[in-house]
Amino acid sequence: MAVDFRDVLSLGEEIGAFDILLPFLLVFTLAFAVLDKSKILGKMKQLNVVVSFVIALLFIRNQELVGLVNRFLPNVSIFMIIILMFLLLVGIFVGKEHSGWTGNIMGLAFFVSLIFIIISLTSDSLGDPAPDFLKNIDDQTKGVILFVGVFVIIIFLVTRETKEKGDGYLEKLSNELRGSK
Repeated sequence: MAVDFRDVLSLGEEIGAFDILLPFLLVFTLAFAVLDKSKILGKMKQLNVVVSFVIALLFIRNQELVGLVNRFLPNVSIFMIIILMFLLLVGIFVGKEHSGWTGNIMGLAFFVSLIFIIISLTSDSLGDPAPDFLKNIDDQTKGVILFVGVFVIIIFLVTRETKEKGDGYLEKLSNELRGSK
């Protein structure tokens, strides 16, 4: 006998799993983790469990808060997926051995990945990858933007000063992420 997961989800919705059980587990887990890690109530785990249980019960009693969480968490999860896809795209450019976020190639990979993410967020289909805000711009405005962009890049390349290794933005970001000075 095959199990239809839509029926299972519908059953879960009917018995209140999404309105009571999952918000309760989420709030209980988060409250317990904060209380346990911060040691606000001491090192007594039982006290942390009881307080977390009470907080979670009071939370699910307020259906407005539960509705807010049910509307908010899917939006957070889509941003988590976007960040994961961004990291996967950057990983394509890095290769197998990752020796840090250095060099002009990593900067280029960052901007290419960022462009792909913007395109994926602004277009609804893969058949037409141009974002909506680019479709509504007339040809003269596109030409002016391209003209100004080329001149900004030329001015940047001509007037930039050579920096010592490690002074770049990505190097500083890498050092911050790794925790090194």
